[in-house]
Formats: sequence, structure tokens, C-alpha cells
Amino acid sequence: MTETCSVHLLADVPDCIPTIANWYKGEWPAWFGDTPVEEIEADFRTVANRDCLPLALAACDSDGRPLGACSVRNDVFEPYSHAGPWLRGLYVHTPFRGQGIAQQLIRAASDHAARLQLPRLYAATHSAIATFERAGWLGFDQVRHEGQLLTIFAKRIG
Repeated sequence: MTETCSVHLLADVPDCIPTIANWYKGEWPAWFGDTPVEEIEADFRTVANRDCLPLALAACDSDGRPLGACSVRNDVFEPYSHAGPWLRGLYVHTPFRGQGIAQQLIRAASDHAARLQLPRLYAATHSAIATFERAGWLGFDQVRHEGQLLTIFAKRIG
């Protein structure tokens, strides 16, 4: 576990946005395709909220450098349009994986959801199944989306 990691609302650490946007573009090229990184940065600025959805979180080291990020959004996920809001884009930069940072981001997202009085959060993943299970989320369904089999998770908040 990274002792010097802390999770912040992205609104409080906006200097992290360019780094995180570049990470997302590199990690999910099928999703972002030809989207210029400036557009991804602009999207992050729209989720840099404190007291309403959407919001984003950034895990940072003691020097304020980003280590990972996620967002909580109330937008529609087409294969599962009856559910939401969603914890989306859970990402920890490769050199920092396996240190508990994803767990800290998931916990912080749940804490902010509770603060906003949301009854539950959902997540969909094909690659972070064990991460959500370790965090106590319930995987209860699977859907096929863009050629991948995704597990749908839920976490009761309130």
C-alpha cells in the first residue's frame, strides 16, 4: 500500500488533468480513438465538481503527482441503461498498480456518493473484477459491450 497516497476531488487538483487525460487516451485507445487529448482534458474539466455529479477523483503522491483516477457519473451506459450512477474510468498508472490505490479510489468514490446521498453505485468492467470484489462490491450480471464481456457490479451506499 502506498503510504503517501491521498485521494482528492479533481476540482482540488486540476493540474493533474493533462496527465490523467494522456493516461486514459493511452490505456483505452479503442474508446478514445482519434479524440484529441485536449477534448479528453475538456471532459475532465466538466467533471471537476465538488458538490454534484459528475465528479472525478485523483489519487496523488505526497508531492501532488497523480497516481490514478476515476469518476462518478450519472450518464447512461447503453447496455445497462436502467442503472446508475456509475463509477467509471478506474485507472491506476502502471508503475503504481498493486499498491492499493484502486481500493482507495473506490472507497473515496463511495464516500462521495454517500455524501451526495446516492443509494448505490454501479460499475462495469472486464479487467478489474477482482479489484471490485476486494472492495466489497457485488458482481451480479454480465453484458456484452463492444466485443467484451463486462461484469456489472453494484455497491449499496445509503
